Amino acid sequence: MTDRPVRSEAETVGSLERALPRVRRVILPEAGHLPWVEDPRGFRGAGTAALR
Repeated sequence: MTDRPVRSEAETVGSLERALPRVRRVILPEAGHLPWVEDPRGFRGAGTAALR
């Protein structure tokens, strides 16, 4: 066990976004843990944009 506080999702993703070069956060509001299943069009669009 640790006494450190648990970081929220927003804190974790925000720190990754700041640490990684050339990163752009994409939010798929209708998707959860399986975005390729729950929002395939949004997932493909985000993936295609990232590869450009």
